[in-house]
Amino acid sequence: MRRYLALLVLVVTARPPAHANAESLAGRWHLVFYGKCVLTATNAHACGVLQAPAWFAVYSHPGATLVVRGLGDYRADSRGRYTVRFVTTITEHVPGARPISCANSTVFDEVWNGTCREIGTGHGRIAPGATGMDDFWQTDTQGYWTGSHEPFATSGATDTFNPACPGRLGTAAFLRLFGIRHVPSGIEAQLVLTHHP
Repeated sequence: MRRYLALLVLVVTARPPAHANAESLAGRWHLVFYGKCVLTATNAHACGVLQAPAWFAVYSHPGATLVVRGLGDYRADSRGRYTVRFVTTITEHVPGARPISCANSTVFDEVWNGTCREIGTGHGRIAPGATGMDDFWQTDTQGYWTGSHEPFATSGATDTFNPACPGRLGTAAFLRLFGIRHVPSGIEAQLVLTHHP
């Protein structure tokens, strides 16, 4: 589950799930995400929420910086089944860490300096999720890291914490979806979702 990003946590303006009916799910969805954490002992939990469902070893390194940028294009049918193409760019700066060769085994499990980019596709369905709304649930993902010959693939339904609700949120509104009422310093995000039936 933590080994794929599929756009991590692209979250947008909240509306109650009762408004999302099957007809409104069909069409093209475009997701854009930017999240930055300058890690401290007091913001590591909120940073983990911002980047979920992915988990990064860098969370336990105060002073490190994690930046995630994601783009995804989803095509859904009226029952909420979708295909997605995505690009996710991850940048880490950890004092004293070395550069890495980008692969699932290093990007998530090690601390490092540099930028890694994953390109992939996947399938899933739109269903009630952790945001309290209908979320994009990924059932399979496949892709590769640029500069690496190591492809990756995952399977099994995973809530991406990306609600299927068009709009835009900043950091505070996103974190409120997960019960965090105060934004700790060092965290910023921009989250956008558009839908074209």
